[in-house]
Amino acid sequence: MSMFRTLLGYLKPYKFLFFLGLFLVGLASAMELLKPWPLKLAVDQIIGQKPLVVFGWTPDLGAMTLGVKLACVVGMLVGVHFLVGFVQLCNNYLTIRMGQDMVQDLRCDLFDHLQRQSLLFHQKWPTGDLIYRIMGDTYAVQTLLMNGVFTTLTSSALLIGMLAVCLQMDVELTLYALCVIPFLFLAISRVSRKIGDLTTETHMKESQVYTTVERIFSSITLVQAFGREEEERRKFVAESKHSFDRKLSLYALQTVYGWLVSGITAAGTALVLYIGVRHVLEGLLSTGELLVFIAYLASLYTPLNSLSDTVAGIRASLARARRVMDVLAVDEAVPEREGAPDLAISAGEVRFEDVSFGYTPEKMVLNDVTFTCRGNSTVAIVGQTGAGKTSLISLLLRFYDPRKGAIVIDGQDLRDVSLKSLRRHIAIVLQETQLFPMTVHDNIAYGKKQASREEVERVAMLANAHDFIKELPKGYDTILGEKGANLSGGQRQRLAIARALLKDAPLLILDEPTSALDAETEALIMEGLDRLMQNRTTFVIAHRLSMMRRADMILVIKNQRIHEMGSYDELMAKNGEFARLHAIQMGKGRPEKLPPKPLVA
Repeated sequence: MSMFRTLLGYLKPYKFLFFLGLFLVGLASAMELLKPWPLKLAVDQIIGQKPLVVFGWTPDLGAMTLGVKLACVVGMLVGVHFLVGFVQLCNNYLTIRMGQDMVQDLRCDLFDHLQRQSLLFHQKWPTGDLIYRIMGDTYAVQTLLMNGVFTTLTSSALLIGMLAVCLQMDVELTLYALCVIPFLFLAISRVSRKIGDLTTETHMKESQVYTTVERIFSSITLVQAFGREEEERRKFVAESKHSFDRKLSLYALQTVYGWLVSGITAAGTALVLYIGVRHVLEGLLSTGELLVFIAYLASLYTPLNSLSDTVAGIRASLARARRVMDVLAVDEAVPEREGAPDLAISAGEVRFEDVSFGYTPEKMVLNDVTFTCRGNSTVAIVGQTGAGKTSLISLLLRFYDPRKGAIVIDGQDLRDVSLKSLRRHIAIVLQETQLFPMTVHDNIAYGKKQASREEVERVAMLANAHDFIKELPKGYDTILGEKGANLSGGQRQRLAIARALLKDAPLLILDEPTSALDAETEALIMEGLDRLMQNRTTFVIAHRLSMMRRADMILVIKNQRIHEMGSYDELMAKNGEFARLHAIQMGKGRPEKLPPKPLVA
């Protein structure tokens, strides 16, 4: 019920349309009751020549010819069906439109919720599964609230109306018709729960297929390079087959359920027909009234069938809605204080005060990290792979919060300022360049949407990207492939550098900015980076000597702590860990431990 109330909240913006839909439901139900009566008039008043009685009044139809009477009956039949169909058309359009709008609202809320979550959340949840929940499971709100609510109301209104008319015509026959209801509810209670459970399994298997496809194609280069196409195909086929097996089981159960309900209602119809014919022979009912009763009986069982289908549909929709609510219930977003002020940059000084961090409390990545980076200076962070260099930078961006200690910029704790303002003041070049399937211009201007073409070209020149961009088919208007697949690694890196240059933020993070460049291109780009780093506080994750020498301070991370700290010359003079790493890179040293040589027979 809590989940249902949450979903009902998405109905509030459409209250007027909802009540208009209820009116149309009532109108259609009332008009549905008129459908069988032209048949009675044709049988009793035209064929049987019986007088017409309308609420105790007997109109004189003697002056009307047979053709006119028949035309009136046929016209009534067509008119009633046309009007009912038109009202149902309007109601269907209204409910579908309302349902689609609600799905859109839920989908956007789920998307916004996922965007706010921390990187830890996204590292735990498979991307394919989240895509399926956004694109597929959100339709549950339409099925649950619109199809469920309106179908239930329509069927209930029809059921009450049909029962009232049938009881007026023949109480005994109506009671016989209602004998099947306990059997229908028994079928509903036994089967619908199984349908709900199978639906949950089906959508879990379907989301696993999405996850498998996303994993394979996001790593297609590796798959092809190692020749693993056949093995990945076998995995995909297995996941897909499991999904279709669950779907087949669900469809089979739904078919059996429909067959069971149809059989129960057919038995009720047969019983009514048997008793009804006897009543006609005994003079208790006219032939036309029996035909009307049988027509009403079909209409009586139709809402009962609809209600049984609705219960099964609600079970299935609840299973899908629960998958959406499960994600919305998880809140691992980096906390932001309500009404937090914007970050104000003055000197650009950054301090790490006794900072400790781990992705889980049991396994720490950084311990007791303390240092101060003066404003407008450059800090290089070095260390072996896995030492925690990227984690330290991620803390500065507040992708995560430290488990202990604080990070302060110009006296302001990052947890006390708004996230948006913090990240607005930081430009970044990631080690793995992220580009989007849009134009080169839009990729460079990603951090400054209002940038002019002249500004974009200027920073592209600084990043040594202008020449190769002009050679692209449409220059700056060339649309890039997924993740910039139609560019080389060095070209992608230069676009990322141009993007950071254009943002012109007071804080700069460079995660191996020249890692994908050759020596000649690196030399050209370093000129632009030198200009970029002027009057900015810069953090560089560095392995290349060209970046280390430019740093005002170098932090050497080892064993989860700052092992050494100082300028390039100071650390080289110490002849410690930094000097050892430096010697390894220059080919003059060796790692502390080399793996044993394999035994050769």
